[in-house]
Amino acid sequence: MNHLNDIESRDAKRDIAAELLMAVDEMLANTPTKTHTITQTDVALARQKSKLSQRQFADILGVSVRTLESWEQGVRKPSKAAQSLIKLFIKNPSFVREALA
Repeated sequence: MNHLNDIESRDAKRDIAAELLMAVDEMLANTPTKTHTITQTDVALARQKSKLSQRQFADILGVSVRTLESWEQGVRKPSKAAQSLIKLFIKNPSFVREALA
């Protein structure tokens, strides 16, 4: 749970309004935008929000527990498909759990 607290304290320091304004400015200026790459903390956050064990989360994503562990530790990076599911788990874990059950 300490890891989740670290993530929450990091996000509490963010200025979401400023980030949104910067994104709008970038869109209007027609400049390349930043892309969000899933990090190991995002993988762990998604699993914690979904309240699933590593085994359960890995099964839903269709990967081995060892692969999931390597993502959470930052040793390997999830595929684009797995990144999409992880993003959905972060936004609405209960929806994803119900949809994939």
